[in-house]
Amino acid sequence: MIPGAPQPALAKAWRCLALSACAWLVPRAAAATEVRVGSRTIGEGYVVVAPGAEPRLLRRTRLVQYVNLGVYELLAPREVDQWRRDEEDGQIEIVASLRVRHDFGDFSRDAGPDSGPVLTSVDGRQIDLMYGYVQGRRLGNFFDFRAGRQFESSGLDWYAFDGGWARATTPAHLAVEVFGGLQVNGAHVFGWPTWQLDGTSGNEPADRAGSPMLGTAISLVEYRWIHARVAYRRTFTPAGINRNILEPTGAPDGSVSEGVIGGVDQELVSATLNMSLAKGVFTPFAAARFNLGTLRLDDLSVGFGVAVSEQHSIRAQYLRTIPSFDLDSIFNLFTLQPFEDVRLSYQVRAGGGWTLLGRGSARIFRNDTTHELGVAPDASVTLGWGGALAALWQHKRFSVRTDAFAQGGEGGLRAGGSVDGQIRVLNDRIGIDLRSYFTRYQDDQVPDRQGFGLSFQAGADFKLWDGIHLTLLGEELITPYLVHAFRGLANLAVDWSFRAGRRRS
Repeated sequence: MIPGAPQPALAKAWRCLALSACAWLVPRAAAATEVRVGSRTIGEGYVVVAPGAEPRLLRRTRLVQYVNLGVYELLAPREVDQWRRDEEDGQIEIVASLRVRHDFGDFSRDAGPDSGPVLTSVDGRQIDLMYGYVQGRRLGNFFDFRAGRQFESSGLDWYAFDGGWARATTPAHLAVEVFGGLQVNGAHVFGWPTWQLDGTSGNEPADRAGSPMLGTAISLVEYRWIHARVAYRRTFTPAGINRNILEPTGAPDGSVSEGVIGGVDQELVSATLNMSLAKGVFTPFAAARFNLGTLRLDDLSVGFGVAVSEQHSIRAQYLRTIPSFDLDSIFNLFTLQPFEDVRLSYQVRAGGGWTLLGRGSARIFRNDTTHELGVAPDASVTLGWGGALAALWQHKRFSVRTDAFAQGGEGGLRAGGSVDGQIRVLNDRIGIDLRSYFTRYQDDQVPDRQGFGLSFQAGADFKLWDGIHLTLLGEELITPYLVHAFRGLANLAVDWSFRAGRRRS
């Protein structure tokens, strides 16, 4: 043996220790998930005038709690030396939002037999699941999916449902989508009243029926200068899954029958188109929604934007809309006239922090002759008009804006203006807001329906910690009917995130 050489057992131990150290130093695949939690508590208190022959002031004291959850990067990076997984490698996430609200005031119980039930059906819920789903993005670099409660838009069509959505992207820059599930119903326990179909009250047994929804879409993707999408959606209420719902028969004895009559609630085709031409100088857009149940175009929006220069831009838009109801609603039997609006705006970035904006609009009301009754309108077309001017000045810690507007013609007159400003102090930890606005209105059909509103607002946003903000707002409103109508609002927002798991590189 050579003097000073390690013994065989000791040499073996040293080799094991060296191999362990090398294995520890070799980069490993990252395995960590980012969890984000957001909480927002909103307290609100104000008074309203109760309807009736003798006006009374009733308090509304509302508390709303939002809790948002996001779990991101559930799939680890594919390479051992990556901190995050590449976008084209795909990812799976979980997102959810829950809302709890309650009114502690006396409006819901003392507003009267007409307003109380309406408020209860719209704002009397305790828990709303806004959305909650697991989603996969670009799996295999071509497949996306969502499963759970989700909301979607297609041009001028908005909807929410509990179910699944999947999209496959082809090499030809075409994406094919399919989706289906149960339509979100405001009458259900975890419903969302915003998505209640128009023409339904939410109080009838049939309004609580389960309504499946199916649809498909095709779209152009991965083009920088154009995006287009066409979608089909059908919502229906089958009798087979609603046999346990008791519906009134209309008989004098008040008897009920088991189950509901099946039928189609909505059947729509929607389309949207957005383009960016000449390096963003000309940006035309269009969106439409066609109702297959009534065979009419419910909504249409078309327009364009032009960047004349870096300082000057123009935007023009034409809107046409008509109310859309549940196909089972009696409102579909009434004569409905579309509302049309033409808008033109001009914006100037004048330099020195100034931005100037001018906007004009024309409203078009078409009055068709009611042939069944032999009633002819005074004019086949009536017009309304509107205009607004705004000036905004922004500095690093201070901004101020003034607005003036007027709207007249068909419907009456509404005019007014506002001034608001904000200043941030203590290294942006406190933001102070001041605002005042005035509105004058006069109805051309009801002479007594006229008056004004003058409001003064003051608020402050406090950054208590990174991700923790407290916002306070107070408003005093003066009208011919309310000498003092103070409104208070408090908002506490808490957003925080953490990473779970180990990352080593």
